[in-house]
Amino acid sequence: MPLAEAETLMDCNLAPRKAKTTVREPHFQAFDPAADLDRLRQLAIDCECFTPLFGIEDAEFPESLLLDVTGCLHLFGGDQDLASRLSETFRAREFLPRVAIATTIGAAWAAAHFLAKQKSPAVVSSSQLPAVLPPLPLAALRLTVNILSVLQELGLRTISQIQVLPRASIPSRFGPLLLKRLDQAFGDEPEFFVAEKPREPFAVHWEGEFPIKSREVLHAVSQELLEDLLSRLTKRREGLRQLRCVLRDCRRRSYEFHVGFTVPTDHARHTFEMLCLQWERADLPDEMDSIHLEAVVTGSLQTAQRDLFGHEPGTDKDREVVTLLDRLSNRLGSRTVLRGRLLPEAQPEVAVAYEPCTDPEMRTSIDPECLKTKLSQRPTSLFTQPESIEALAIAPDGLPQSFRWNHQEHHVVRSWQERIETGWWRVVSANRDYFRIEVHTGHHFWIFRRLDQQDWFIHGTFD
Repeated sequence: MPLAEAETLMDCNLAPRKAKTTVREPHFQAFDPAADLDRLRQLAIDCECFTPLFGIEDAEFPESLLLDVTGCLHLFGGDQDLASRLSETFRAREFLPRVAIATTIGAAWAAAHFLAKQKSPAVVSSSQLPAVLPPLPLAALRLTVNILSVLQELGLRTISQIQVLPRASIPSRFGPLLLKRLDQAFGDEPEFFVAEKPREPFAVHWEGEFPIKSREVLHAVSQELLEDLLSRLTKRREGLRQLRCVLRDCRRRSYEFHVGFTVPTDHARHTFEMLCLQWERADLPDEMDSIHLEAVVTGSLQTAQRDLFGHEPGTDKDREVVTLLDRLSNRLGSRTVLRGRLLPEAQPEVAVAYEPCTDPEMRTSIDPECLKTKLSQRPTSLFTQPESIEALAIAPDGLPQSFRWNHQEHHVVRSWQERIETGWWRVVSANRDYFRIEVHTGHHFWIFRRLDQQDWFIHGTFD
């Protein structure tokens, strides 16, 4: 359904209950197929503990994981136990999975979508295929929307109705895909999937014969490990975005630290300094048996063209800012150092969101050219909340001739108008006429009139 309709339904459902109990506000997120595909591949790689062959389905918008568990069932106590363990693993990560195990990819996909339930996995053996698949709807064959619509117009609803048709006439009437999917589901035609490559672990480990008893030795060993880790990342033109450090004492107790970076970095000294900031905030044990460093999140290193003398222009100042942000984030905590992310919103008060500087998921999805044009029309100094002003206008709907703000009278010389109006489905909508005005002193202000109440506010100044 359209987003506006979904928001309206959520508002209507939550309104009567807000007075009785606390209800979480609904969360809306933009549709991003590329991010969904990347996340699905990460989930497939996380299934390496169940089988060495894992991947995702071949579809325009894939939504299913495919695991080849041939030869792995006895390790988990059988197919039913493996299906239950898979379901429990994903539910523990706050997913609602539908798990099915079958002898073919087509049968497993059909059983997962039309037989399995969230807490009841489906297991279909090869002997059960002739009885389980025919009653299922035709959508269980992974057909295209065009083929399904043609079949529905002819009154065909289930797989059993396709099986009674003459096989020779099916390709000419519905195309070759229908017969191919039918044979793949019943195992009459082989089907394969492209397995995802397992992640190469970027981690280094030290475990000595004697424990570490001084901070100097800890620093020396950690620096060597960091140089080894960063050299492996540099070969792939990647840098650290998030580092995980695990220290273990003689009693086998673990002390875990996470170090975040604003931009990918390959500087061993800077990384070591950020790690020391984390250690200063913790009470480390007197003796440590092992050190484990792992690159949890990596990113491509930034490159810039050098000048005639081999220097990168403007990078020193940028590096100082990044170093400062990294220091503050790792000393005070990632949630205390934030930066703004512009949002594609017309209403100025909600056109920015604040996120941690070291958050590896932070990115901007706004077109840079559109963003540059939009910012050029906004004041350089925007107030957190609009301030009420007294305006004098000749016409009720016209531009004011003068207004009083900050204990001063301002006379309008010129103006540029812009109307901002948000959707009616919002909790607090905005219906405003904005004016960029020039006053007799030469200053420029950004004022607006609320169309529903006809009162005036000032929202910012152009320096």
